[in-house]
Amino acid sequence: MTSHLHGAPAQPASGVLHRNRFAIRRSTALLGLSLLTLTTAWSGATTWYILNKDELAARLIKRETSRQYAYEDRIAALRADIDRLASRALLDQDGVEARVDEIATRQAELESRQALVTAVTETLRSAGLSAVPKTPPPRPLALREPVQASSVSSFAKTAPQRAAGKPVPAPDALPLRGAADRSEDGWTNGELTEPTPPAKRVALTLEELDKSIEETGETQLAALRRIDSSLVESYKAMRSALAETGLNADRLAANVPVPKDVGGPLVPVSLDPGAGPFEATLHSIQPRLSQVLRMRELVGQLPLKSPMRGDVDMSSNFGYRVDPFTRGPAMHTGIDFRGAPGTPIHATAPGKVVTAEYSGGYGNMVEVEHAGGITTRYAHMSAIVVKEGQTVEAGTMVGRVGSTGRSTGPHLHYETRIDGDAIDPTRFLRAGNRLTGRI
Repeated sequence: MTSHLHGAPAQPASGVLHRNRFAIRRSTALLGLSLLTLTTAWSGATTWYILNKDELAARLIKRETSRQYAYEDRIAALRADIDRLASRALLDQDGVEARVDEIATRQAELESRQALVTAVTETLRSAGLSAVPKTPPPRPLALREPVQASSVSSFAKTAPQRAAGKPVPAPDALPLRGAADRSEDGWTNGELTEPTPPAKRVALTLEELDKSIEETGETQLAALRRIDSSLVESYKAMRSALAETGLNADRLAANVPVPKDVGGPLVPVSLDPGAGPFEATLHSIQPRLSQVLRMRELVGQLPLKSPMRGDVDMSSNFGYRVDPFTRGPAMHTGIDFRGAPGTPIHATAPGKVVTAEYSGGYGNMVEVEHAGGITTRYAHMSAIVVKEGQTVEAGTMVGRVGSTGRSTGPHLHYETRIDGDAIDPTRFLRAGNRLTGRI
């Protein structure tokens, strides 16, 4: 029984030990299973990575390559834009230089034309043609800034920065609001505006120059046309007035001597009338100018002025009259002007004194020889103040009113003769009155 008692407890102990072993093995199995699962997952992931890493790498490389290509394309496009802007700026610069040269040539041509217009005007004024209109000087070529092709070069340098989107430097100091209506740095009335590119400013300046030159050319052409019209009117007026004298004005004008105290080398001006309206107008003016100058010279040599100053009373006309001494019909070869004794008597045209003496019924007489075979006589003078052979000008005093010779009282007997034949002096005096203020 004791042995049974002693042996009985051994069985439960064996069962407990068996259960403990079973429990350890189960936990071990779970741990092993977990490790196995992890190992399997790791193996699977590793296997998947190994199998798919080439595809991922290819995708990454492809994406980076696409980005690189896009970046290079963008850089190439920007470079192309920069090159295009620079090339355009260089072309603009060449164009500006060509336009500047063209404008300089046109300006030099304008100066030459203005010299011709001025020469024509001064020639007419020196000839005493007061009816010639004054030609205004050409409008000065006012520029806001000098025309320089370097402005376009500076634009070419700044163009790449603008194309690349780089900021434009701000002004050092902000202008006061309302200080200026317009500024070249992009500030208008104190507000920041888009600045005008240099190339555009140069283009605007060239346009202003071109417009100014065109207006100046039109002004010069208008001045020439006014001169031409004035020449036509002056020539008609002189020819019409001289027709009253009975003289062949054209024949006399063709034989007018060259004015004294002038000269110089012959430098002919050749003009092509087909070159333009200015040249055509100036070409047509040349022969008309010569005609007018000759006619004006002829007018200046004819006795068209009055021999006495102021308002004078004509006491006897030219032609048949009753002789104051015989009371019979007689030919009066001149006209008589009343005047107080001692009143000055003046030559009516330039010429040479051929007689200065007492001459029968004329009394104290002075005879002056003028151009074209024309002579004038001044008779019945109380005093003679010139000498024979003396050269006189129109207005030169030749004597004083008197009553010498065959005279009934103090007066001036004035005659006009052509090749020795007496001509009515009133013809010349009327022509002179018509031309007063017209030449």
